Amino acid sequence: MTDSAQNRARRAKQIFERALDAHRAGRLDDAIRGYSDSLSLDSDQPQAYNNMGVALRAGGAFHAAVASYNRAIALRSDDPGSHSNLGNALRALGRHAEAEASHRRAITLNSNYIEARYNLGLVLKDQGKLDESIACLEEAVKRKPDYIDAHWDLSLALLMRGDLEAGFEEYEWRWRLAENPPRDFDKPAWNGGPLDGRTVLLHAEQGMGDSIQFARYVALVAERGGRAILECQAPLVDLFASLAGAAEIVARGDALPEFDLHAPLLSLPRIFKTGLDSIPASESYLSADPARRKKFAGSLDKKRFNVGLVWAGKPSHRNDRNRSAGIEPFIDLLGTPGCAFHSLQVGARAGDIAATGCAGLMRDQAPEFGDFADTAALVSGLDLVISVDTSVCHLAGALGKPCWVVLPYTPDWRWLMAREDSPWYPSLRLFRQESFGDWPSVFARIGAALAEAAGA
Repeated sequence: MTDSAQNRARRAKQIFERALDAHRAGRLDDAIRGYSDSLSLDSDQPQAYNNMGVALRAGGAFHAAVASYNRAIALRSDDPGSHSNLGNALRALGRHAEAEASHRRAITLNSNYIEARYNLGLVLKDQGKLDESIACLEEAVKRKPDYIDAHWDLSLALLMRGDLEAGFEEYEWRWRLAENPPRDFDKPAWNGGPLDGRTVLLHAEQGMGDSIQFARYVALVAERGGRAILECQAPLVDLFASLAGAAEIVARGDALPEFDLHAPLLSLPRIFKTGLDSIPASESYLSADPARRKKFAGSLDKKRFNVGLVWAGKPSHRNDRNRSAGIEPFIDLLGTPGCAFHSLQVGARAGDIAATGCAGLMRDQAPEFGDFADTAALVSGLDLVISVDTSVCHLAGALGKPCWVVLPYTPDWRWLMAREDSPWYPSLRLFRQESFGDWPSVFARIGAALAEAAGA
């Protein structure tokens, strides 16, 4: 190596170290720029390409991450970490078969690489290979019993397979996740023992759809001889006034009344040992306020088939880029004869109506919604709701209203796999992608079904 080449290599290493410091500090743009500058001086650095791929993937640049990992592998083909990282980026792009092959290659190179085994379990789950996924994740937690992420994803795979009892037992590992610490109460947790008139605080967790889905358990707690207080998100308080078994409903953030025991809502299926054949209150268990229904009666077209639409969920959801179809595929439905369309979409994505020129093709009802009791009042008067996987489909199901749920290829665990119905909500019909990202075929089926329903 010449002096000049040695100097370039030395400078490249120094820049790489600074990029690594930026990466560790979470400054992704600085890290990517540094790795790039280092590689411009010395392109024979597999670790720099690998690290740049990690930073690119963290920033959502999945295609570029794949290219960066491939360069790392070209320079050092026997590095299991680069192969597994490549698999993670391919998984994010929906290239599941390639991702699976990358993780298997990593395990071949290092059979003790537990993280690669875990990653393989994830991509197998994405493909619906649930038995293989569960076997991988079980092996990961066997080899590393305190592997929190593996326990968590094992719970989701078990639940998706329909093994609810085992899945909800494993689901308790959610409290060990760094982003999900348990709440600290000075009263003990209730685990299903006799209540003898004591007061139990049932507190909501996760999203509003979760609260709606698992509020059905409040009545079971009351039947056990307890006085049930339900703490939920403020927009749900008035909606839950119709819920059986709740002695009191409190908005999250308000002062709590006195209680003796507490339980998170999503721990109740474990406490009640719920299986697919013992899901409680699978028929409607919420109802709309009659006075609020009158508020929306005038906005319905009595001569047409009234359809509510929701095309996007909460953007912070970990799978939102896959579950939210966006307004575009819904637009073709707007030409269906005999239908009147109502947007139930709230938040920033309600602006999609004007942005796509659809203001004259559907009625934007969101400005009329003060809370979920208002949404329930409108939904109860509709003939059908068509929604992506978000809180509105839970609301429709809890009201017993027909709802067609638009699902990605790998949906959330509660929708299970390879079925068009939901054991949680008999009024729901599930329309699933047949391959990753394939919304056109989903909406072709929905369009045909809607034309039939509107013409019936």
